[in-house]
Amino acid sequence: MRYSFRSVFTLLVLAFAMTQFSYAQNDSPVFAVAYIEVTPSSTEQAMSLLKAHAEESRAQDGNLRFQVLQRIGRPNHFAILDAWESHQLQDEHTVATKGFRDELDAMLYSPYDERRSTPTLGTLAAGDDGEVYVLTHVDIAPRGVEQGLELLEALITASRQEAGAKDIGLIVQDNRQNHMTLFEVWSSAATHEAHITSKHAMRARSELQARIGSLYDERLYRRF
Repeated sequence: MRYSFRSVFTLLVLAFAMTQFSYAQNDSPVFAVAYIEVTPSSTEQAMSLLKAHAEESRAQDGNLRFQVLQRIGRPNHFAILDAWESHQLQDEHTVATKGFRDELDAMLYSPYDERRSTPTLGTLAAGDDGEVYVLTHVDIAPRGVEQGLELLEALITASRQEAGAKDIGLIVQDNRQNHMTLFEVWSSAATHEAHITSKHAMRARSELQARIGSLYDERLYRRF
């Protein structure tokens, strides 16, 4: 009987813990990052459409963050980084913006690539004053996820202490738990360059290289 009681007690504790974990997930903000590539001749038209879309989205209930970015050196490449209070509000936003997607489709030369994600080391800072935005897709091989997360956490913790660091966080893709986006906002090109040449950043990239399943895909943007 003693063993049976302990087993039941253990199961109850685990059930309570899982309930609390599920509630925390549902109650926490949700993110998405979308990559948009339009034909070069559609660049200006896409910028106008994205600006209007951003203004409408920021006015929607539950929006915590909506940043539209233009890739440095590739002006017809854009990205959207957004955050919402819940999955339901995120879904409502997707439905409400069908007209935007339909209009944008005529300009695209590759499919609209949206990656819904959960913050692991996320923030809600807008980074309005930042001049350099960085989105890095990190695809960690499944066997190295735990060690990869530890490396990224150490990198983010150290980077947040650097001069010029405005906003740095990590989100994990919902449908691929080993795919992550590291997002950064730096006050200037100079502070970003100082960061990427710092010892801790160079060491992290070197150690991650042995654990990732694709290239360390770092892309620089400006906000407009």
